[in-house]
Amino acid sequence: MCTTFHSERNDHVDSLYRPGAAPPAFEKAMNSGNLDEVLSLLAPGAVMRTVTGETVTGQALRDYTAGSIAGNAQLSNGPSRVVAGDDIALISEEWTLEITGPDGNRRKAIGTTANVARRGQDGTWRMAILNPLDTAA
Repeated sequence: MCTTFHSERNDHVDSLYRPGAAPPAFEKAMNSGNLDEVLSLLAPGAVMRTVTGETVTGQALRDYTAGSIAGNAQLSNGPSRVVAGDDIALISEEWTLEITGPDGNRRKAIGTTANVARRGQDGTWRMAILNPLDTAA
């Protein structure tokens, strides 16, 4: 069974028992600067294609996320569009990220995601593939 729905932003997400809860939880964790909380939202073996096009996983993903937090990253996601079937979901939303670069200058990036979430054995959804560049090559 495949379900398609649009998710309105919900800043009071209590659980990850629906796939659309993952992006707001990720946004909240990133904006709070809590690395452990951000990483807890990722599925085992998660992979991310960064905004520069590099693919990172494992320790490299942790380091990339820590660098974003160190740059005082502030993420803002728009409403999620979710297509879910059984234990996998495609999640897309527009995003804006403001971050301080190594040179001390504040930068702003915008885009559209094409992320994949996976439901774990505990019934919660975690991000397995993070692709902030949508389908861009």
